[in-house]
Amino acid sequence: MSKRFLFVLSLILFISKSALFAQDELLENRIVQTKKDTRTFNIQSLEGRTVRVKVLPDYVHNILCVIYLKDTVKVFDYWDVFPETTYLSKKFLEINYEVRGGSNLGLGNSLILCVSNNKLYEALHVLRYSDWESELVKTYNVKFALVNHKKDYVLNASVRDKSLSSINPETDYDYTNSSKLHFDRKLKVFYSIKKNLYDTLKVSYPDTTYKQQIEGNFPQVILEDNKYVFIGGQWFELNNGTIVKY
Repeated sequence: MSKRFLFVLSLILFISKSALFAQDELLENRIVQTKKDTRTFNIQSLEGRTVRVKVLPDYVHNILCVIYLKDTVKVFDYWDVFPETTYLSKKFLEINYEVRGGSNLGLGNSLILCVSNNKLYEALHVLRYSDWESELVKTYNVKFALVNHKKDYVLNASVRDKSLSSINPETDYDYTNSSKLHFDRKLKVFYSIKKNLYDTLKVSYPDTTYKQQIEGNFPQVILEDNKYVFIGGQWFELNNGTIVKY
């Protein structure tokens, strides 16, 4: 066996070991950062009992997990940026997290949670902001504020939608709008309206897409041009015969 061959073989083995070591080190750093950034929040259940909810940004698998007892809400389109978690009130948590967009596109979602009778509920899960910059600059942003009306919860949604075009300035617009979302105490979700839906829709999840007949009366949220529907305990974006899992 020639010395040159042995040298090349040794070099390949060295590079392979170095690459594996770098990968192991990166994985270890992600595990450490996941533990460091995991937070526990004390909130009140809708019945008034103090409970503990854990928010775990899993940087290893790019999944955002929210855990309460045996329930776990998993967000699979989470981009590994530390999520911002705030109290809307003593009984509702808002988690603002980033989503991987694309070239010139920034995206982020809002997830609002509550606890009732030892169950964790997604009270709302929608697009929070989008920023697109090219010849056309488009920005969309929604902010939420909770208002208590006696025993009812009302969520005020303030939306700003803006578009500026360097090519077609006549299409420019900049407007704001606000709407009130009411709370369904049975389903534990906020909604704009409840609407009958009888159609065969394309259902899209991160790992699969299929068609399904959807029948029933469902809570819907309308935030300007964005529409969301709550079906089977899950939030979907509704768009042109397709519902996309949030």
